[in-house]
Amino acid sequence: MGHYREPQTRQGEFVARLEPIPERLLEAVQRTHPGAEVRLFARGDLGPDGGFGERWLLLAGDRVLVCALDSAAPDIVLDLPLCEVSGVEIETLVGGAALRALVNGRSVDLISFSNALSDRFGRVRAQLAAAIDGRPIPEREERVTHCETCGMALGGYTRVCPRCLHRGAVLRRLLSYAVPYRGRLALIIGLLVTGTTIGLAPPYLTKFLVDNVLVPRENPRLLVLLVAGLALTSLASTVMEMWRNRMTAWLGGRISFDLRAELYERLQWLSLRYYDHHPTGALISRLTQDAGGIQDLLAFALPMIVSSIVTIVAVAIVLMAMNWQLALLALVPLPFLMMLSRTLWRRLRKAWHSYWYRWGRFHTLVNEALNRVKVTKAFSQQPIEIERYGLRNQDLRNAAVLAEQTSGTLFPIMWFVVGSGSLLVWLFGGLLGLRGEVTVGDMMAFLGYLSMIQWPLNFLSQVTQWVSRALTAAERVFEVLDTESESEKARGRLTLDKLHGRVEFRDVNFGYEKHQQVLKEISFTVEPGQMLGLVGKSGAGKTSVINLLCRFYDADEGQVLIDGVDIRDLALWSYRGHLGVVLQEAFLFSGTIAENIAYGKPDARAEDIMAAAKVANAHDFIVNKPDGYDEQVGERGGRLSAGERQRICIARAILHDPAILILDEATASVDLETEQQIQEAITRLIEGRTTFAIAHRLSTLRNAHQLIVLEEGKIVERGAHEELETKRGVYASLLEIHQKTSMIGALHA
Repeated sequence: MGHYREPQTRQGEFVARLEPIPERLLEAVQRTHPGAEVRLFARGDLGPDGGFGERWLLLAGDRVLVCALDSAAPDIVLDLPLCEVSGVEIETLVGGAALRALVNGRSVDLISFSNALSDRFGRVRAQLAAAIDGRPIPEREERVTHCETCGMALGGYTRVCPRCLHRGAVLRRLLSYAVPYRGRLALIIGLLVTGTTIGLAPPYLTKFLVDNVLVPRENPRLLVLLVAGLALTSLASTVMEMWRNRMTAWLGGRISFDLRAELYERLQWLSLRYYDHHPTGALISRLTQDAGGIQDLLAFALPMIVSSIVTIVAVAIVLMAMNWQLALLALVPLPFLMMLSRTLWRRLRKAWHSYWYRWGRFHTLVNEALNRVKVTKAFSQQPIEIERYGLRNQDLRNAAVLAEQTSGTLFPIMWFVVGSGSLLVWLFGGLLGLRGEVTVGDMMAFLGYLSMIQWPLNFLSQVTQWVSRALTAAERVFEVLDTESESEKARGRLTLDKLHGRVEFRDVNFGYEKHQQVLKEISFTVEPGQMLGLVGKSGAGKTSVINLLCRFYDADEGQVLIDGVDIRDLALWSYRGHLGVVLQEAFLFSGTIAENIAYGKPDARAEDIMAAAKVANAHDFIVNKPDGYDEQVGERGGRLSAGERQRICIARAILHDPAILILDEATASVDLETEQQIQEAITRLIEGRTTFAIAHRLSTLRNAHQLIVLEEGKIVERGAHEELETKRGVYASLLEIHQKTSMIGALHA
């Protein structure tokens, strides 16, 4: 596919509190709050409507200020006493997020920012929270990539500056997807030119009909011939247009298909860090709404634009040949039309950008609400959800009404400007006709040609709305396509024919957000065939270790080594082919039980699937189902119990025959009897495999070769079960709590 030239960027490190602040902004703050010390400030890059705009968040003395710098004079749009702010939070939006303050029980938007600044405002949130609690504001460094042209922050997820990206470049890139279908494209252009040429004949035939038949009132044979010619040209134009429309619809559908396929493939390869900053609903909106808008542009808008331009040029040439004075009069409104279109383009793009921004937020809300419908019903929070939906729906309605009203107000003005050309022709052409300088047929033909370009001019005056929406959608799609994918980021090229299973964590530091470390100086080694148990309270970092081992994330510092090779040097597809994973959430895909067990090995034989199910102690309940292994599990496995889903996930990992087995709370959702059966199966399964296990019930880790106890992201104890039990340390305390809980559960059973 073709690509446009990307703006160059520069790299640099910045400190949030020390980033230069405009002098005029400081002056505005001092005028409002004389003597107030600016203790914290940060620049956002989005306005309240989701479009690009410069706003600043400041903590001046004991006041939280939000200032707009879109105009020459700074405008303080929000002024809050710090004592009234009880907390701050970040809400994820489409293409960005918003920092919000909790003020007297209600949420107040402070400042919006793009995903490029998510790390920065994560730090700002922590700094502002410290000020609210009366603690010292921490100094935190950050790394942000900026556009060399405009200085806008780009962050680590995209290499393209959306502010500097020209619409022409977006359109050229979009058209590059038609290159594989250049033959069809050439045919469409040929049909377009031929149809336009044929369409030029009727007004000229009308001229002969009026001057040589109707005015003299003679020559009926010529009348029949001319009417037949009009009928043939009309039929030929209709056939050409039908053929061209069908070909255009096919081409638009194919390009849209290719674009959606590329977008979905890129979404599959994006790292989990990307999904941490982009809500699922917004990404679904790009696959559906945005892709649909692009298809409308390619299948309908662009062909009509080209057809309109060709028609206008061809008719203008004919008009100039017929009477250049009248032609110039007819074209007088064009410069005014171009100026109006230029103004409308800016206004409509802003209005429709705001609409799509709110549409993404609305889509995200609906997606989240439907996913948590059970929780909503369990806590009887339907009225709250209905209220949230109503507010977001009203916001979307207002944006849509504003965009449509803007179009409905301004476009009639443009239609009047377009139609004024024919009024000038009637006036001055009528004077020429009274003097005998033009015939009635000439006037009829001239006005006929003029009417042929009025509709294209009207369409071009309105198409800014259509193209603006589509190009905004294309920008959003290309933002995802230009995001650095997991495979590109990995750069690993080493493939593994065989993996022995030696795993080493060497001085690993990691945080899902750069400013909040989850794992700190983690070091341990697991030899091939050994079982490592990870123990600790919720939030201690157990699952984070597994995430690094699976390479869902990369360590910020230190190394994860597999058979002595840095995991970042391994090709992901090759490495993960040696992993068997049973995550805490037993996720199943819609389909049969057999299909879910064979998900990691689609070509597995039926007997192999059954053998894996037997090892996972799932065979018995499966054969008792009405359709056995062909039983449909339902969406997310909803037709099965939690224990049944977990055992199918274990069977899926067993069938994969991994060198490294990962069990993340694999037995958390099964009863004690089933757990015992699974533990016996796991004891046989781990022979010759390196196993990492996180267990809610510590008794299931008794047979682990090594236990690591985590507390606040650090290793506080390590050793075998018996060794740690006799130490009477953290592990022994957790074991004692577990035993008391088990006894209480047994008494109530």
